[in-house]
Amino acid sequence: MYEKGVQTRNLIYNTAKQLFYDKGFEKTKIKAIVEASDVPIGLFTYYFKTKDRVVQRIYSDFHTRISLRITESNIQGADNAILRHVVLSWIYYDIILSDPNNSRFYYEILSKTSNYRYIVKFANQVYRRYTEEFNVYLTDREFDNILFLDFGGRREFFLQYFEKQEKESVDEIIFLINGIVPRMMGIDQNTVTKLLYQGVATAKTIPHDDIRFLI
Repeated sequence: MYEKGVQTRNLIYNTAKQLFYDKGFEKTKIKAIVEASDVPIGLFTYYFKTKDRVVQRIYSDFHTRISLRITESNIQGADNAILRHVVLSWIYYDIILSDPNNSRFYYEILSKTSNYRYIVKFANQVYRRYTEEFNVYLTDREFDNILFLDFGGRREFFLQYFEKQEKESVDEIIFLINGIVPRMMGIDQNTVTKLLYQGVATAKTIPHDDIRFLI
């Protein structure tokens, strides 16, 4: 029974991802997901409750797969929180922005609301490591405010990005958005710049064509 439940949950999840990829988030209704999955709507609400819960898992799985690939690659300096985050971010945005269907889905989510609630746990862990490795003292309120500024600024940047004809390269995006938080924390600018260059160069050496955002 347990194995069948896992199979059903995965069927609904994978079907939803396919529909999100083909039609986008807004045009994919729960009714369409259950019909394509050939399951009662009650099973969708039992396993996920809402489409947002599916999106949470998509982001979580995506981050986990990229992080695992970085760990498997045994890259030099991957124990440094900033460098590892740069590598992960470059692969993350390369996958999303190189596929128009992925980009559409990502834009729809940002247009609807901040993706803060989807990846705040991951961001919290990463930025806490920044403070530990670079001996940065912040109160909990200061730390939370930096996260809010980061997510808010990132959201506004990408909303503008998708509406522009000429778009920044992934390299340019990473140098911009991954440099903000460490500098707000007061980490030495030369150190941050060096890690940004090293992280981008390292990310390009890691194969990731098999990692998918949606399908």
